Amino acid sequence: MDLTDPLHRRPNNNDQEVSSCKQEPLHATRYLQCILKHSSDMIFATDLDGILISFSSAGEKELGYRWKDMAGRPVSDLTVDPTEFEKLVTIAQKEGSAVRSEFPFQHRDGHTIYCALSLSSLTNTEGQIVGTVGICRDVTQWKNLQEDLIRVDRLAEIGRTASSIAHEINNPLAIIGEISGWIGTVAGDAKSLSQEDREEIERGVRFIEEQTRRCRTLTYQLLSFVRDSAPSRASVDISRLLEETVSFLIPDLKYKGILVSTNLAEGPFLIDSDKQMLEQVLVNLMSNAIYAVNEKGEKGGRIDIETVRNESMIEIRISDNGPGISEENQERMFDLFFTTKPPGKGTGLGLPICRNIITKLGGSLSFETEAGKGTTFFIRLPVS
Repeated sequence: MDLTDPLHRRPNNNDQEVSSCKQEPLHATRYLQCILKHSSDMIFATDLDGILISFSSAGEKELGYRWKDMAGRPVSDLTVDPTEFEKLVTIAQKEGSAVRSEFPFQHRDGHTIYCALSLSSLTNTEGQIVGTVGICRDVTQWKNLQEDLIRVDRLAEIGRTASSIAHEINNPLAIIGEISGWIGTVAGDAKSLSQEDREEIERGVRFIEEQTRRCRTLTYQLLSFVRDSAPSRASVDISRLLEETVSFLIPDLKYKGILVSTNLAEGPFLIDSDKQMLEQVLVNLMSNAIYAVNEKGEKGGRIDIETVRNESMIEIRISDNGPGISEENQERMFDLFFTTKPPGKGTGLGLPICRNIITKLGGSLSFETEAGKGTTFFIRLPVS
């Protein structure tokens, strides 16, 4: 064997060094691929134009996309606020890094994922910026926990103030009730009044007394919601209660030109429940229906009320032909302090209190909605 033949000569140290240098980038690439595959954080890299050039497996899992669907796309497309993200990228390229404790990304199905975001400028061997590296840790659960704590704190504040509110409101209500009773007595004894005038005054007095009682009930129910007190139990005729509730709202319905249709099953619907609590739920749901129909701003506004009974449950259906509930709001309809009404029109307490009441009464409250066509609320209660 000719040892001078280059094909057969033994490798020297220089050859080994060259081979080692060639292997280092390959090892580094495999090492980075392993990190991207097994990291629990969402890691991505972009070029100078913000186009994705790599994305970790955790990122695919967090946002619901596959890498082949995202390759070549601007990473800002995956964020809720692309403009704000671009500002952070600019900061990272100028200062070397940018950090946000909660930055919203958009999941493929539309919901928001909040991440602790850290951006760093990506440089080459000559120190030139060639892109951006981002590391994101999902903090959505922590953010939700923080929001829940805020709601609990608000609820605690309501608990601290509810007693004084009830006291301050109930005192004038008691005086109004006494005066209305006195007016009714005077009207009954007045000889100069015609029978028609006397009856009109008596109807007005009864209306004042009824509305006073409803106001007092609202304060009690707010206290009940905070203190989680048990409802009282008595025999309640649902059909009659629905008719009475509609009669309360007739002035508002006539003023807004809304037609109410009732389809109540024959005979009394007796259940063992709390009449005042049920009345509050019905008034709230019907008032919401009136508001929805009125907000749609079209003629032919309509509210349909129906009762259906089986062996163990009674179902009350309250439907409107308003604008319906948007998809993004449907999951939050029963959240405390969430309201789709403008400031001064809603508190975000109505539906949570209603569901809390119905749950206490052993039933359930749900809804179905269709954009542009309306909403139906379903109250299900056990039959006596």
